[in-house]
Amino acid sequence: MFEISKENNEPLYQQLIQNIKNCIEKGIIKENEKLPSENEICKKYNLSRTVVRMALNHLEKNGYIYRVQGKGSFVTTLKIYQNRSYISKFYDDAKTSGKIPLSKILSFKLKEPNRYIKDKMNLLKNDKVVKLVWIRYGNSEPLIYETIYLNHSLVKGIEKIDLTSKKLYDILAKEYGIKKIYGKELFYPCKIEGTEAKYLAINDGCLGMKIERLVYSGNKILEYTESVVRGDRFVYTTNFKGSL
Repeated sequence: MFEISKENNEPLYQQLIQNIKNCIEKGIIKENEKLPSENEICKKYNLSRTVVRMALNHLEKNGYIYRVQGKGSFVTTLKIYQNRSYISKFYDDAKTSGKIPLSKILSFKLKEPNRYIKDKMNLLKNDKVVKLVWIRYGNSEPLIYETIYLNHSLVKGIEKIDLTSKKLYDILAKEYGIKKIYGKELFYPCKIEGTEAKYLAINDGCLGMKIERLVYSGNKILEYTESVVRGDRFVYTTNFKGSL
């Protein structure tokens, strides 16, 4: 399974780390699958216990494995990587990370916005919104509790479209001709509690990330979204340029 060479200039524990990471990322070792024991790795690859323990400690610290007392080391659930330098699409990012994406709609209806939403979206007195509340899943595991408000004047009739088998932004592009958008996001840590914790199948008080998104189409706000994201399942990345 692993390829360890004592003729390689790279330290043995780093070779072992990279080998195990590669096996996990390529799906050779599956989520929650047990790794060979320390003794088995030592004997098979002629490594010292110190080298093996250093590698496993590093993998545990960086979230690749978890240990169960008396049972051994197991592969953790793989994280979803999202590049937030661009408009993020959960469906695509989940698939790229090797997960099967699924959305379960809790509520999807046309309604009068409250004062808070009116102010957030710069809506006029008689403007309405379509409110979508759904849970985003990866491999049947709940990952995001999301509430989306869409400006009804830009997407009339969208509340009648079945979103269970279609991607929201594909519908906006194909059905409403909305292809150029821009916006901003705010990120801040939070404790996930109450309804959100229940639907995400985690204990009250678990750490997560709250994301607020405003999306513009032309000079109008198309979307305001509040997402509560499990902190143990996502890694966010960004791109930047600059001069030093």
